[in-house]
Amino acid sequence: MNQQRAWAVGIVGVAMACGGAACGGAPEEETGSSADEVTSAGQLGGSDMPAGSYALTFDDGPGPRTEELANYLGDRGIVGTFFINGRNAPAYESALVAIKARGHILANHTQNHEDMRTLQSGALYRAVADTDAVIARHQPAGPWLLRAPYGAWDGRVSGELNATAMSKYVGSIFWNVGGALSATTGADWACWGNGLAVDDCANRYMSEMRAKGRGIILIHDSHGRSVDMTKTIVESLEGSVRFVPLTDAPQIASAIGEPVVVGGGGGDYVPPAALCPSFTLGRSVPGGTCVRRNDDGKWYRCDASAPADWPDSDGPGLDPGCTSCPQLPNGACE
Repeated sequence: MNQQRAWAVGIVGVAMACGGAACGGAPEEETGSSADEVTSAGQLGGSDMPAGSYALTFDDGPGPRTEELANYLGDRGIVGTFFINGRNAPAYESALVAIKARGHILANHTQNHEDMRTLQSGALYRAVADTDAVIARHQPAGPWLLRAPYGAWDGRVSGELNATAMSKYVGSIFWNVGGALSATTGADWACWGNGLAVDDCANRYMSEMRAKGRGIILIHDSHGRSVDMTKTIVESLEGSVRFVPLTDAPQIASAIGEPVVVGGGGGDYVPPAALCPSFTLGRSVPGGTCVRRNDDGKWYRCDASAPADWPDSDGPGLDPGCTSCPQLPNGACE
């Protein structure tokens, strides 16, 4: 297993990805919905992207208007990431061709959109591998990105997949915008289920974007109105925000072994081996950083040598490898 690229960098059992975070949480889905709503920890995210940067991601396709969306974004120089369900691919082969022809990224959302935590061994492997076969035909050199349906993910799923050829995938990749519907936040599938107009839903997404200031946006290209909403968001915000490839997000870039932009877009590049994603802190941290996990109260230390990992630590004052303790006053480890 290539740990610098595999979800061991995004999850590593549970210790690495949680890096002090509380993991788990059951998926909650509104009746009749096939989309993602659960908020889950222990996954790669966009909380440490540069301010004003957003990555557009699309789930549950390809659908009837995916090809149109791929061309629309391509015309504007925007790279989207399409997390596909393999079962939909045969009916929309031309959409997959368009996604790659226009410079977008194909990514894995499993074959049948099942809660991966309910699948065992062979069924779990096939859920990823069957869609991988579709992606590999169009994108043979990767990148290999995975998003769990419903955001439902745990250490058992990670461990079983890491023991297979699917360990090449980075994930699971979560989102910062688009996961729940409220007066100031959007979730496209819930918008349509509640009879909201496209402009209303778009405004809620943009309100959430302004509040978060950065991050990974979740939209479902299986819904035609979501394609219209995407156009509204893009045309409303072009010039005032940056729509960047998902692979530019520091946590994802670090996991796949690409240079990582840190800070507020100042241009400093740090080799990926120099950072460990921490979901307790909501950002990637350098080697020697010690973090106390929320779920078990134990200390872990970022080991930034390749492959990056979170080994157990005795904690501040006891582990000489702890050089920074952001959860303590002044970040000191004394």
